[in-house]
Amino acid sequence: WGSYGTAESQFRYPLGVATDAAGNVYVADTGNHRIQVFTETGTFLRQWGSSGSGEGQFRYPRGLAVDPGGLRLYVVDVSNHRVQVFTTAGVFVNQWGGYGSAPGQFRSPSGVAVASDGSVYVADKGNYRVQQFTGDGTFVREWGTYGTGPSRFVSPYGVAVESGNGLVCVGDYTNNCVQVFLPNGYYQTQWGTSGSGEGQFRGPFLLGADASGNVYVADSENHRIPVFVQVPVPSSRTTW
Repeated sequence: WGSYGTAESQFRYPLGVATDAAGNVYVADTGNHRIQVFTETGTFLRQWGSSGSGEGQFRYPRGLAVDPGGLRLYVVDVSNHRVQVFTTAGVFVNQWGGYGSAPGQFRSPSGVAVASDGSVYVADKGNYRVQQFTGDGTFVREWGTYGTGPSRFVSPYGVAVESGNGLVCVGDYTNNCVQVFLPNGYYQTQWGTSGSGEGQFRGPFLLGADASGNVYVADSENHRIPVFVQVPVPSSRTTW
């Protein structure tokens, strides 16, 4: 469903999607600065948002995630450098962030994921890091620096949490790889190189994970969705 435009069920450059346990589909209608909600068959239910920096307004919303209880929707508000939280009915609940590089601040954040324990992970693209928060926005930890190699990023756009072990998967658009971490940020492994073969990427964008631990990658410049089955089980080391 969908076509180009500003009316209900139309979009301008949608760049984020999430679902809840009831099968409802939440779309970040990025160019229209709003969220639209549909049934799983595409019937329009509701929308909220407009261009701006106030509560419930957006400047290019992108990453979306629904909490485990299906009660809250987390929205990455890219150009306002913040995360906004709503009920799944669209009622504003909370927000945090602001432009900067201190803990809890962002520079053009992109992706968001919520773990089974309610922890919120944000791909803070412009700061080359991942930040972890409680569900109410309290800063917990961060990891990542600029560069290539373990725990280094150039363009961390997407983040996903697989439910089996709570592993945090981060897609780096420029480094053409996915890195995998324990929930506390300890590096585990990575896969991917630049190219179009199996296991290679050209611009991995946003990520998703299912209940079986499979990871789905929007491989943007290869125009495909590769699926990786059962990300590796973490090692016994659980602290830095």
